[in-house]
Amino acid sequence: MISIIILAHNEELNIKKAIISVLNELKNYDYEIIAVNDNSDDSTGKILNVLSKKHTKVKVFHKIHLKSGPTGLGSALRYGFSHAHGSVLIPFMGDLSDDPRDIVKLIKKINEGYDVVVGSRFIDGSKLVGYPPIKLVCNRLYNEFFRLIFFLHIKDISNAFKAYKRKVIDTIKPKSKGFEITSEIILKAHIMGFKITEVPVSWSGRREGKSKFGSFFAVIKVGFMYVKLSLILWLKFYSKVFQKTLNLLKFTSH
Repeated sequence: MISIIILAHNEELNIKKAIISVLNELKNYDYEIIAVNDNSDDSTGKILNVLSKKHTKVKVFHKIHLKSGPTGLGSALRYGFSHAHGSVLIPFMGDLSDDPRDIVKLIKKINEGYDVVVGSRFIDGSKLVGYPPIKLVCNRLYNEFFRLIFFLHIKDISNAFKAYKRKVIDTIKPKSKGFEITSEIILKAHIMGFKITEVPVSWSGRREGKSKFGSFFAVIKVGFMYVKLSLILWLKFYSKVFQKTLNLLKFTSH
C-alpha cells in the first residue's frame, strides 16, 4: 500500500482540490490518504471531515496544540508517518504547490528498487512557476553546500515531495520539528547507504491562501536550521569515519 501524507495548516481554499486531485491520479493503485490538519484555525478541519466521510481512502488526523499556528512541518509529517499503514510513504503539500501527476513518477522509481525518490525541481525536465527569487537563491546555495560536504548527487535536497520506503523512516527515526526534516531524512539515508535517486517534478506558487514562509527573515531562519542540521550530521558522520580509520591503522600496525 502507498500512503500519501497530505499536510495542511489553514488551507481551506486549497485542501479539497488537493485531495480530489490525488484521488483522481491514484485510481490504479492500492493507497490511502493520510490528511494531517496541523492546528488550523479556519475551516480546514471541517472540510477534511466531510471529505473523509465521502471518500473511504481519506483518513483525517487533527494535530491540535494549545498555541496558535502550525506545530511545524517536521512535527506534522512525523505525526502523519505514525498513522500511515503503507510500505511507501509520500508527503504531499496541501497548498497544491506539488503536482499530483508527479506522484506516479515517484512510485515507478520506488518500484524499480530505490529506497528514496526525490521530487527534484532543479534538474532537466522539471518546472518552476512563481518561485520567489530570494527563496530560489537561498535554496540553490543550500543544496550546493550539501552536495559539496556530503558528496551527494541529488540536486534538490530540501523539497518535501519525496517517496520513502517505510524501512527508511523506521530506521532513521527522524527527530526534526520544522522544515529541516526534509534534509534530515535524506542526509541520514545517504549516510546509512540507502539507494537514492531523483525525478523531475513541477512546482507552482500557491494560487490561493497565504504562504507559511511569510518573509525574507523566515527564509533565512529556515536556511539557518538547514545549515545547523547539516553541520551536526557532517561532524557525526566524519567523526565515525575518522575513528574507524584510526582503529584500522591500529589493527594493521600490530
